[in-house]
Amino acid sequence: MTGEAQAWRQAGALIVHKMLGELSYEGLFRPERTDDGWRLSLPDDVRYEFRARQGAFESWAVVPGSAIRRVGQQDPVPADDPRTLVVDARSALGLSGLRLADVLAELTSTVANEAARLRRAPTAAELSTMDYNLADGHLTGHPRLVLNKGRVGFSRRDRERYAPESGVDVRLRWFAVHRDHAQFRSVEELDEETLLREELGEELLADFRDKAGPEYVLVPVHPWQADEILGTLYAAELATGVVLDLGESRDHYRPHQTVRTLANLSRPDRHDVKTAVSVRNTLVYRGLASAATLAGPAVTAWLKQVDAADPLLSKEYRFELLGEVASVSVRHPLFGALEELPYRFHETLGALWREPLVARLAEGERALSFAALPYRDQTGRAVLTELVERSGLGAERWCAKLFDLLLTPLLQWLLRYGVGFCPHGQNLILITDEAGRPLRVAIKDFAQGVDLLDEDLDCYRLLAPEAAAEMLRWPAHLLAQSLFSSVFSGQLRFWAEIAADDLGLPRPRFWSLVREVVARYREENPDVAERFDACRVFAPDVERVTLNREHLAGQGFDKVERDDEFDVRWGRVPNPLHAPDPGGAW
Repeated sequence: MTGEAQAWRQAGALIVHKMLGELSYEGLFRPERTDDGWRLSLPDDVRYEFRARQGAFESWAVVPGSAIRRVGQQDPVPADDPRTLVVDARSALGLSGLRLADVLAELTSTVANEAARLRRAPTAAELSTMDYNLADGHLTGHPRLVLNKGRVGFSRRDRERYAPESGVDVRLRWFAVHRDHAQFRSVEELDEETLLREELGEELLADFRDKAGPEYVLVPVHPWQADEILGTLYAAELATGVVLDLGESRDHYRPHQTVRTLANLSRPDRHDVKTAVSVRNTLVYRGLASAATLAGPAVTAWLKQVDAADPLLSKEYRFELLGEVASVSVRHPLFGALEELPYRFHETLGALWREPLVARLAEGERALSFAALPYRDQTGRAVLTELVERSGLGAERWCAKLFDLLLTPLLQWLLRYGVGFCPHGQNLILITDEAGRPLRVAIKDFAQGVDLLDEDLDCYRLLAPEAAAEMLRWPAHLLAQSLFSSVFSGQLRFWAEIAADDLGLPRPRFWSLVREVVARYREENPDVAERFDACRVFAPDVERVTLNREHLAGQGFDKVERDDEFDVRWGRVPNPLHAPDPGGAW
């Protein structure tokens, strides 16, 4: 078997096992217990057999390599093609016709991107010490969504040039847009020309300004977006001089997992740039919503003001906020005036400049994405295991330290200031010493990733009105869902299985460490105990988050409002923060 064929089958097997686990968790699959594992029975006498155990939130951890496919009395074969599984299970998944074809196409692309990752896969030891911006190209993507690297709109050549798994640098294209159609925002201490000078250098900025005077706003554009969207939707504006093509940046960038966020490799001290890339990946098109983009700097300024006044956040825990310090958004002269058009036509051109991580790291400190912690290399070794063993702390002390560094600041933000971040694995960064001991946590993505309580808190009065108007408001128990969906269910349930299998930390003890940190916060902060209880963190059960149900249904990809019509909750599951599981799963 060729290396390419081997990587394809290995990628397919990984996704099949993930699919069996996550779709069983979401209730789309209903396996039955057998003497030596589980069996999923499907039409036409097709059966999938595998080994697995259930954990917190009634999740499923499927043993890698254990799944086989049987048809009637034929000999079993390894279950290594997720597309075959989708076809076998299409009635259970409610897929037919165009939607079935769409899912199979997106799944094929996901396998291709995962195979590309495997062909360059580092060891866990290598990934654990790799530069943060390079490590992102080796990650497996969203831990729960099966179709997590579909990137609908990318061709094979696009994948080879722009996907993070390809390990290829990207150079931004720069355009100038007349100020009648573009707006720039920044934090108070940063103006437009200073930002551009810092990002481009004096010489290149002067060259661009010779082509486009002060009546134009300069916008960095992802090269795919420049070709596929500006070259088509903005053809009239390019022809008439409303938009000017200025040329390429001199710096080389590397895409993060989101594809649209790019880190500067030539000058790591320069900002990360979040661009609009109108490909559909996971549940949405990855453009940039105008109002949220323009609000980003104001949200950053407010968060930093609150942070600076709170000793727990800024001094004791040093919970790092990687702020979005400047932004630009463009309203298309034609499409932008038609409010009934799907949201993706309103999010085609813009950028956010985010503070680079390198500025927050002291000598001897290392940083890695939380999304890297569950990574397993070709030998099965996990990055989480690597860090714990290298640290010398032992699994219990290491986990307890990290839970405190992560959860205490998130609880402080949630309960004292009514701020709900979107703390999933790609937005969280773990900063360690050279031995892998946790030091502190950083968080990013504020423009579309910060929500508020539906109450009138004093600190909200410090928030710029135009930013406050764009931030979603939720009752306490729904705002707290960010912790359950993004942290407890979205990350910790995966870590618990690794800690049990690799490090000998029993799952009940793992979850008791989580409960201890959360309970200690409530005990030490009685003045917010009422709000804590309103968040229902210790409720007996919580809503089950079912992202794949929504994704497979395919509803609303072309909806008018990005936030309309999503329904990612289905049923309820026991809450591992409420009490230990009598069966020992948590």
